[in-house]
Amino acid sequence: MSSSMDLVCDVPGEALGGILRRDGLLSVFQPILDLRSRSVWGYEILSRGDVPLESAQALFAAARESGRLGDVEIACLRKALQTVAEGPFLLLNRFFLNVSPPVLLSPEFAHAFNGEVVAAFGLSPERLVVEITERESIADLDLFGHVVDRLRRQGFRIALDDMGAGHSGLRTLMACLPDYIKLDMSLVRKIQDEPNCQHLVRFLLDFAAQIGSRIIAEGVESWEEFDVLARLGVPLVQGFLFGPPQREPLSPSPSVMERVGRSCPDERRRGPFSSRPEGVARLAIRGKVVEKGLSRGRDVDALFRRECRLDHLVVLDGEEPCGLITRQSFFQKMGGAFGYHLYREQAAETLSKRDFLVVPGDMSVCTVAKSAMERDPESLYDPVLVVEEGRFVGSVTMKQIISHSVRFEVDEARNCNPLSGLPGNRNVEEWIEEARRRGSPFTVVYADLDRFKEFNDRYGFLQGDRLLRLTADLLQEGLEGLPSGTKIGHVGGDDFVLVAPGEVSLEALESLCRSFDDRKGIFFSEEERRRGSYEAKNRSGERGPVPLVTLSLAAVESDRSDGAGGLAERAAALKEEAKVISARERVSSVTAERREDR
Repeated sequence: MSSSMDLVCDVPGEALGGILRRDGLLSVFQPILDLRSRSVWGYEILSRGDVPLESAQALFAAARESGRLGDVEIACLRKALQTVAEGPFLLLNRFFLNVSPPVLLSPEFAHAFNGEVVAAFGLSPERLVVEITERESIADLDLFGHVVDRLRRQGFRIALDDMGAGHSGLRTLMACLPDYIKLDMSLVRKIQDEPNCQHLVRFLLDFAAQIGSRIIAEGVESWEEFDVLARLGVPLVQGFLFGPPQREPLSPSPSVMERVGRSCPDERRRGPFSSRPEGVARLAIRGKVVEKGLSRGRDVDALFRRECRLDHLVVLDGEEPCGLITRQSFFQKMGGAFGYHLYREQAAETLSKRDFLVVPGDMSVCTVAKSAMERDPESLYDPVLVVEEGRFVGSVTMKQIISHSVRFEVDEARNCNPLSGLPGNRNVEEWIEEARRRGSPFTVVYADLDRFKEFNDRYGFLQGDRLLRLTADLLQEGLEGLPSGTKIGHVGGDDFVLVAPGEVSLEALESLCRSFDDRKGIFFSEEERRRGSYEAKNRSGERGPVPLVTLSLAAVESDRSDGAGGLAERAAALKEEAKVISARERVSSVTAERREDR
């Protein structure tokens, strides 16, 4: 006779069986954002069940307990493919599909999920990413590597989930060399308070670049976390901050995207590219296009043969690009004994590439170059399509992009500080002169590190360079509290300059000082922080206590009537005043001169 406890324990298994029998699974979508283009890069498809297994945790716990994990995961994959296939508007997006290692390595998975199965749904493997979720170790890494290779040969991309936690270790990473590495949320959570997590993320970014992978930070739930990830250079992010999993593949709200744009490295964090932005739209050329549904393979063949210099065609659905046909890929399909006869009557869009790169017209050419070079080898030299408000503007060849970005970066490198990457003296002089020509009031803020020489002598130039980079990062982070359009320059040594339109809030500058004092502690021991000093030689060559480094800010309001000499003279006097206050109070300080004070 069964006890009541036995009956309760049977409920999840019975519910699971019912869900599988009546197709009671639901696919939901969570957006993944590309910080370079400030747009949705793709969606992770997650699965939910019916009552009482609505949550993913309950659904997969029941699957494991009943020994039906493989059945459930394969059913979830089929449901995801069906959901995508039934929405034509979804076909140009990327989708991440989850699978656990035991199911991935099973014969059932090989039959249920492959290129032929995906094609039967009318989908392209190039748009699907197999996300390997490691909840347990992989016993056979050789078999794992073979399965991953087979999926890659069929056109699928690979993502490794939960990097930095659980079983996603280095051996697994090296066995599959994934296209995407997803940082576990334990690395992301409160990363703004965890310097060591920031160091690890920076290391993983460098490693990913070496093996041709891209990092995705998942589980982002606060703007503080996001701001640090953006500053570190994480290219892709995902989390409830941008939107929960939903039944439709929705984009984040305009207010969220506007906030994302303010923190993106390309927009405001990278001095060389924010000082003179040049949108890629100025390079775009609108060449030959074909309309969806109106051209066939024979028409494309005739067009390419008639115009021997024609490199590619764009397929448009209205004014929105929906396919790219390159000369090389087209004739590869049409070649051979039967190619022409197989494809001559097919619609042009079915012969096109669906995984083309589309960028907004205001994206900088240098940023487009970086995104383009991260494509897979087969698409590496394909043209890039440019849109404005969803409408096709034109295409840009890789030759144009590389030529322009090289010229631009060489020109910028001449004027940038090699340590911080910020614009140098020449740019700062241009900004001030431009502000004077406009005639509107503006503010120049001079930033200087106090007792930096003693610190550099005591701790060495490597630590000195780290302190300068910290200062540069901190000033760039502080842009959010300063007037829109503020620019930052590094004019040599430990001197920085900010040029801002209008009036700068004293509270924002004081916040910068507090942030510097909070974050400089990593350079000193606990005892040195407690004392507020360290032992070193002072400028007179005598050994003794030297106060910890502080930041002095001097803000000078100006307008067209100010000459450059007078501005510099007043700023120098103000900076000395700030240094006196910093030395006396042993904290970073700011002094400001308003125009009405003169």
